Amino acid sequence: MTWTGSGRKTTALCAAVVLLGTLALPANAAPLPPAFQVPTERVPAAPDVPSPDEIAAAKSSESATAAQVATIDRLLADASAAQDASLAASMQANNAYGEALVELQLRRDAAAVAAARAAAAGAEQQKTRKQIGQLAGDLYRNGGLNPALSSFVSGSSNALQQAATLEAVTAGRTRAFQSAETAAVAAESLTAAAADANRAADEAARTAETRKLDAERASDAQRTAVSEARAQRTVLVDQLANLKNSTVALESARVDALDRQRQQDRLAAVTAAPAQGSGQGPAPEPTAGSPASVNQSPQAPAAPAPVPPAVPAAPAPSPPAPAPALPEPVPAPVLPPAPSPGGSNQTAISVALGKVGSPYFYQYGGTGAYGFDCSGLVQNAFAAAGKFLPRTASQQFAQAPVHVPLAQAQPGDLLVWGSAPGFYHVAIYLGGSRVVQALNEDAGVTVTDLASMSGMQLHPVAARY
Repeated sequence: MTWTGSGRKTTALCAAVVLLGTLALPANAAPLPPAFQVPTERVPAAPDVPSPDEIAAAKSSESATAAQVATIDRLLADASAAQDASLAASMQANNAYGEALVELQLRRDAAAVAAARAAAAGAEQQKTRKQIGQLAGDLYRNGGLNPALSSFVSGSSNALQQAATLEAVTAGRTRAFQSAETAAVAAESLTAAAADANRAADEAARTAETRKLDAERASDAQRTAVSEARAQRTVLVDQLANLKNSTVALESARVDALDRQRQQDRLAAVTAAPAQGSGQGPAPEPTAGSPASVNQSPQAPAAPAPVPPAVPAAPAPSPPAPAPALPEPVPAPVLPPAPSPGGSNQTAISVALGKVGSPYFYQYGGTGAYGFDCSGLVQNAFAAAGKFLPRTASQQFAQAPVHVPLAQAQPGDLLVWGSAPGFYHVAIYLGGSRVVQALNEDAGVTVTDLASMSGMQLHPVAARY
């Protein structure tokens, strides 16, 4: 692959970043959480890839060669940062889709409950209607008297018994009318509630379908960014070898080493940085005998302890909207395995590692029927250890009983990416700067070096169950 003209070649490395900033959402859909604000100044819109003539001219002096090498190293670093940004954008879009599916299931469940209540109220209303109809027929056929009052006309029985019977029949008739009125009001109210619940479910379905398209576009943009970055890297490494009278293999190894060093430096910076903007005191440390202190081992250097964010508020119900065509039918969501007593975080780690190689799948629950999304894998693994966690990454972090600085993370802790309260990714820490996670459709469930993801807004606080 060669570069022509002045060597300028506009790439699509930041396509995913632009994509997330311009995606159109329905008017009633919640916006994507501000979990990942990509620093656009780090992603060049049109990197100046040196032309063959510029490379040849740079070899004329040692200083010119050094300057051109520095330029190429910078371009390679920018390309690496752009790949991180595009991957993070894709992960954020996938998470938004997953959360929309969770919301859709909640809305459908609520609609089903509301429909069942409305049906029961309707049946009760029909029952009272029949009772009133029967009572009205009896009164009509008997000249306005209930058959039970015929003894009063004949004058039989004593006066006290007659009076008691008359009072009972009158009260029973009053109760019948009151019951019918109550049933009618309840049926009307619950039928309206069921209609509202169905409209909310329809709106959630539209939002989920939109988020699905967003996720697909972001994933495609990320793949394009990776492909173009690889092509650019090939050209730039060749130029480095030419400039330095070296070999492609040596220069490729040097570039890889620089990438790893940048990743390690970023991880060290995140590990040393406290969380910002919480406005509260340090997060509590686990105490002896507490659930968070069981099955843990010491790790990493110390750092200031930030504070866990508040539990994210549940989305407000969507206003009524015309019923749209729903997405294609989906299987019922598969619940995580029933918690088994006596499990530990090591059990959760073992279960998650046993899923390595499984596909990434955020539809149909994302908790194991066809594959996993990031929080679905975490929920499934911890359920096997007897710990039932909430469904989304943000909820899993916020509801953990203990939060510790990233520097103090232990195997089994949860690491998240993004910013509070809208975290867009979660993984299980294995120790040794590695995590097991459901990453994306291309990687599936995999074990990853934490440093390689340190440039994607890795949060400096870990959650512990």
